[in-house]
Formats: sequence, C-alpha cells, structure tokens
Amino acid sequence: MTRKHMRWGWLFVSPYIISLLCFTLVPLIISIYYSFTTYDMMRPARWIGLRNYIGTVTKPETWIAFRNVWVYALMLESLQISLACVLAVLLNQKVKGLSVFRVIYYIPGLTPTTATALVWARMYNPRGGVLNTILGFIGLGPFAFTYSGNWVEVIVGIVLMTLWKGVGGATIYLIAGLQAISTDVIEAADIDGASAVKKFFRITVPLLTPTIFFLMITGISGALQVFESFYMLTESTGADVYVVNSRIYSLMWGANPQVGQAAALGWVSFIFVALVTWLQKKYEKKWVHYDA
Repeated sequence: MTRKHMRWGWLFVSPYIISLLCFTLVPLIISIYYSFTTYDMMRPARWIGLRNYIGTVTKPETWIAFRNVWVYALMLESLQISLACVLAVLLNQKVKGLSVFRVIYYIPGLTPTTATALVWARMYNPRGGVLNTILGFIGLGPFAFTYSGNWVEVIVGIVLMTLWKGVGGATIYLIAGLQAISTDVIEAADIDGASAVKKFFRITVPLLTPTIFFLMITGISGALQVFESFYMLTESTGADVYVVNSRIYSLMWGANPQVGQAAALGWVSFIFVALVTWLQKKYEKKWVHYDA
C-alpha cells in the first residue's frame, strides 16, 4: 500500500476517529476525573478521593436502583427469549404469507422509545385506558401498571411495553439460528418417532443455544443500562420507581447537581455490567452447544 493510499485511508476514517475522541474517549477520561471530585458545575471541582464511591455504595437509593434494574433485566430477558423461541418456530414454517407476519412482529422495534412510552402510558391509565378497558370486558382489572405505588407492578408494566417492542428483533435472530440447523438432525428425530415437543426441547433449543447466548449477552447488558422507557413512563404517570441511569440523570441534572456522585455511580454501573457479562461468558461452555 502506497503513502498516497494511506493518506486517503486516514482521511476517510477521520470522521469516525474524531467522533470517537470527542464523544467517547475524552468524556470517559473527564468522567473518571470528576468521579474523584466534588463538582456542582458552578464552582471549580475539588479533589475528594474515594468519598464519592463510598457514598455511592452506601446509599440505599443506589441499591434500590440496582434491585429495580436487575429485576427488570431478568424478567424481560426470560420472557423475551422464551416468547421469541416460540414465535421463531412458528414463523419458520413453510406456509403462504409468512413474510407478512414476520414484518408485523418486527415493526414495533422500529418505533422510537419515547413515542412508544407516551402511548403506553395512556394505554395503562386505570381510568379509561385502552388496556384496562379490554381487560374489563373479560372480567379482569383494572390494573394500575405504571400508575401503581408498587414498584413490582411498575416494572411489570415497563417490561410488557419493552417486550412488545423488542420481541420481534429477537425472533429474527432466532429464525436465522433455526435456518442454520441441519435438516438431517430433524429428519433423524422424525424417523425415531420423536414428538414435536421433544424435538423442540431436545433438538431445537440445544442447537439454538449459541443464538440464545448472543441474545442474553446483548439483551441483559442493554437492559441493565435502560433509561428512556423508565424515565418516560414514570415521568408520564408519576411513579416513583427509578433505575441506575435515571438515578445518574437526577444526580447530574437535578436542582442541586452532583456531578462527582453521578460519575462515580456511572463507573460502579459499568463495573456491574462488565461483571455480569463476564459471569455469563464464564459459564458459556456449560450450556451452549456449538456442534450441530
């Protein structure tokens, strides 16, 4: 490769490099510094060492935020992957018009989270909300969902919205995983007289574990960093339920900004997400089967 080609190469990748430096690496370094200081954006930052980190891990609000986000992540991913597996099998059949159903299930994933949350907040309204009206026809409800004072019920409401929005994307990945499974394996099971249920749990699911593992890694990591859906739904309904990122937001942009504590909580959250991802990777070989 000539010098001229090298110069053109650097020129074409320069927008990405500049963006990475300005909006990722430099803010990361600054946030590390601020996490060891007390800073309110009005007076100069003052070095205080580990006091922000000690304060962060000893505050009840921090543990409540981590409890909420962990319950949300486990509830969402267990339901989403289970439902996506069933939908993927149904949408992988050779029947007429199947592509239309695939598009229908995927469309919710294209909607903006903010707009989706505002619509679902109206649907959840105990007084005249669409969802409670429908449930009333079959003798259920009304349920408060995100209007409730119970944190579990609020999280269930947010999980249902996120499930509606995200299950289509997970289904697409699993359909791709199903199409990679050798038909010889399925035909051998048919010859042995295996039922549809046995084939699903003893052949399909084990051979889908690489795709399921990918969805778990990306899904749990994303769920632990959730912000928009919680912020929009709780702001719209007045629910007092928060997660780690909404706690960081309130510390950073509240009436009394605490930039140092917000930065410290952000790095504690990063360590937590990294630890969870490492644990998933550590136990990967115990249940993920890469041999077809």
